Amino acid sequence: MELIFLFIPVQLVACGVAVATYNDGASDFRDTPAFKESTQAQEFPEESESSGADVFEGNPTEVAPALE
Repeated sequence: MELIFLFIPVQLVACGVAVATYNDGASDFRDTPAFKESTQAQEFPEESESSGADVFEGNPTEVAPALE
């Protein structure tokens, strides 16, 4: 029974430390090369409007056979 009285305060201290230090590394994450590379990979080049309209007209698909 005495171990429970020792175990509970240790758990409370551990939880307090975890909560206090949870976001310590998050503030400088945007300066890392991995973050910069991932944001650059998500940026898509803008296409001209004329090329987007011809996507389906330039490559016609096969006509599906009729199901009878």
